[in-house]
Amino acid sequence: MQRYPDIEIYAHDITFKQIDEWLQLHFTLVEKKETISKKSQPRCSWIVDGSDVVAFGNASGKYSSIWFKQNNSPWDTDLDCARVACKELNTQVRCSNSSWQEGQGPKSQWWRITEQEGEMLIEWSEN
Repeated sequence: MQRYPDIEIYAHDITFKQIDEWLQLHFTLVEKKETISKKSQPRCSWIVDGSDVVAFGNASGKYSSIWFKQNNSPWDTDLDCARVACKELNTQVRCSNSSWQEGQGPKSQWWRITEQEGEMLIEWSEN
């Protein structure tokens, strides 16, 4: 399996505080840079072990995006990261079923990971 250049997952109904605590479990140096609390586009950013991480609250419905801009994470793929996040954040997590590359359109199939149902490929509408 090829290591993705960046990682992005979508976690259901979580707070920036939960994301911050989760990042601290996996990285040595976690420094919060900024939090923007505007209802329309809340976001928070960190430097984790020298790399940028940005979370967008309610990026798609009740799902918050967690984006590791450079993949200096312990995970090779979005799915590897999503599996860990699902278990440790105790929430449903979704991610793309493949690595995204510049100029590529969105894939219609996504991984949905839950503790109860495990992993399945889904068509993700905005619900």
